[in-house]
Amino acid sequence: MNAKYKSLRQTAVCVVATLVVVACIGVWSAAASEPARAVVERFDSLLLSTMKQGRDLDFGARYDKLARRIDTDFDMPKIARHSLGTSWAALDAAQQRAYVARMRRMLIAGYTRTYDQYANQRFDIARREKIDPDSRQVDAALIAPDGTRQVTRYTLADERGRWRVVRMSPSMGFDASRAAEIVQRDGAQAVLAWMDRGLARYPQLPKA
Repeated sequence: MNAKYKSLRQTAVCVVATLVVVACIGVWSAAASEPARAVVERFDSLLLSTMKQGRDLDFGARYDKLARRIDTDFDMPKIARHSLGTSWAALDAAQQRAYVARMRRMLIAGYTRTYDQYANQRFDIARREKIDPDSRQVDAALIAPDGTRQVTRYTLADERGRWRVVRMSPSMGFDASRAAEIVQRDGAQAVLAWMDRGLARYPQLPKA
């Protein structure tokens, strides 16, 4: 009986191990075939876990958690340049660097403030589209229990085999059209001052 039980147990372990490997291969294959989608799904999963920890993590802890992922998967210089469009050329090199740094902080702070509590929401990929061989568009929907959908559209580019977000709409915590308007009307220094006032709304904002 003991030998028979041991044999059955070993068989069961092998079956479970095989199923796990098969499942992992399926996940890896999906990620390999749709790497842009995988980037968005990974970020959505992080947002969801941050929401669930909203009562346990303060603003600074949530900010740091999101910052690490955004710095990896978001190309902030490209996002910043796209946000201003033709107005980007009105900034000199130092002003462009300052703009990128401020926009990064505003973007992370916007996500930190918005995704701070969990109420049975879930994320779903609403749409994905191949723009060209090196770029994809992925729409991610945050779905509330009542069915209300809040969609964020991400454009991702293949940067030497690494897919990163290069544009998003809406831009969380940042009014891109307003920024472009200020540059056109009042100049680069005015938009940097406007961004500083926006950042001042977050008293718990980390220094980096």
